[in-house]
Amino acid sequence: MVRTLTIPSQIVRILIAQWLVTFCIAGILLVVKYEYALSAFLGGLICALPNVYFARQIFTKYRIAQAQQLLATIYVAEFIKIGLALILFTVVFIKYKDVHPLTLFITYFIVHSCMWFVPLFTQQQHNKTLNQT
Repeated sequence: MVRTLTIPSQIVRILIAQWLVTFCIAGILLVVKYEYALSAFLGGLICALPNVYFARQIFTKYRIAQAQQLLATIYVAEFIKIGLALILFTVVFIKYKDVHPLTLFITYFIVHSCMWFVPLFTQQQHNKTLNQT
């Protein structure tokens, strides 16, 4: 029996967290200044969109029995994800003259850090649940 890979719930949580963090930062900065909010939104978008692409490439095409092909796909998808981020950065800096680079990069790195913090927090929640039983 060969099972199709599905996007794990942990990956879904990370992607949702990245979008939520993007919208929260942009919303807060909208009160301060429109250009900061736009820059924050674009920074989060530059981070989150390639990650959505990567997750869909890896988890929707292959079956568990195709391990060699899956490994090759991971490398190609990661390369394309990085290229997509670079293209998005280029487009943003060419098209949006009012973008605030510091806000854009800080938001990009905060959104990117969701990949580290979401698993850490969900693991702590899981450990607390196990200790209570």
